[in-house]
Amino acid sequence: MTDSSTPLRPTGQLPVSPAADAPDPAGRDINITWWYTFLSVAGMSIFLLGIGAVVPIALMTASAGPTWQIVVVLILFTATCVTCVYASWLIRDGYGAGWPPPKVTAWLLVIPGLAWVVTVFISGATLYGATPLWVTLSILLALVPRSQRSWLVLIGLAAIALHGLLNPGTAEFIYGGGIVGIALLVLLTPTTFLVSGWLWHLISRLDAARTVNSQLAVARERLRFASDLHDIQGHHLQVIALKAELAHRLLATQDPAQHRAAQESIAQVRALAEQAQSETRQLVRDLRVVSLPDELANAKDVLQAAGIDVDIHLDPKIEHNLTGDVTRLFGLAVREAATNILRHASATSVGIRCGVNGSLQLTITNDGVSGPVADTQGTGIAGLRTRFATVNGNIMATRYDDSFTFQASLPMPHKEQHT
Repeated sequence: MTDSSTPLRPTGQLPVSPAADAPDPAGRDINITWWYTFLSVAGMSIFLLGIGAVVPIALMTASAGPTWQIVVVLILFTATCVTCVYASWLIRDGYGAGWPPPKVTAWLLVIPGLAWVVTVFISGATLYGATPLWVTLSILLALVPRSQRSWLVLIGLAAIALHGLLNPGTAEFIYGGGIVGIALLVLLTPTTFLVSGWLWHLISRLDAARTVNSQLAVARERLRFASDLHDIQGHHLQVIALKAELAHRLLATQDPAQHRAAQESIAQVRALAEQAQSETRQLVRDLRVVSLPDELANAKDVLQAAGIDVDIHLDPKIEHNLTGDVTRLFGLAVREAATNILRHASATSVGIRCGVNGSLQLTITNDGVSGPVADTQGTGIAGLRTRFATVNGNIMATRYDDSFTFQASLPMPHKEQHT
């Protein structure tokens, strides 16, 4: 049962989905957005950990601290960079989904935890030694459920405060103004990572909705085609079945009159089968009624569902020239162009213009051509040329850089040519 609020337009078009290997402009944008998000979070993590390592190492070097301490701090901070990059990658599919697997979580927390322990009694590493743990927890904020974020922040703040209380150089560090940098680290790091993860999650959900809309549009097209096929075959097949059953019963008798009636039923069955075959052939060959306004609306629905901007302009002067042949041929042209855009192009915008300029003209332009332009006889642009040629029309397809223009023209109706 179809939804009465969105009536199906019978056009005889076999619905097709975009080719699986066709470039998806919206998909490219999504990938670019993800890489921007990932590199931002991972890059900022490495930057903050670099500062957190350089400052205490410089102070320990200046105070002639043991070399082994400097080496251990450098190793632990570097290892934390690796784990933070991995944690940043988990945001792609795991925003708000919960903790990573236990083994992964252990590695993410153990390494910065060791950095915290090693630096807690090193005078030059006061508070900065808690940077690896704080940065890691800030990334995990984007992964854990919202209900767990508050206590995760409290754990991180407690770790920083405890590091400051236990480290012997904290007082000197605070008086030296270093507390300002730590305060900025505490405030900006979780906020930045959480907002970045939230924006990515929002964009990915919008993209998922776009994909669902595209699939629904294709399903709607299939339902429309099924409705067309049912209209043609349903009644004929039912009558054929009844007539055949009647003929079978009549032939089972010995009455010649009944046999003649059976022959008439068989003839009717044959006629109905031929009629159904003819109408089915018309459906496949697009010889059923095709309306330009309906095809324009269909093309807009399907293209917009695929994330493509569509701009349609129909010149009022052409409306009274939309005779049967004109509206059918232009409708088929719009359908073919929209199908080719979905299958072969990676368009972000499509412009459709229909007007009068000495002849009736339909122009469709898209900005996403990549690779050779298909032109297959009978099913593509060449097939349309044959149809248009029968009424002295013309089809032109031109490409300029990444822009493809499809133009169909038909002569003015005779009544217009004599005015």
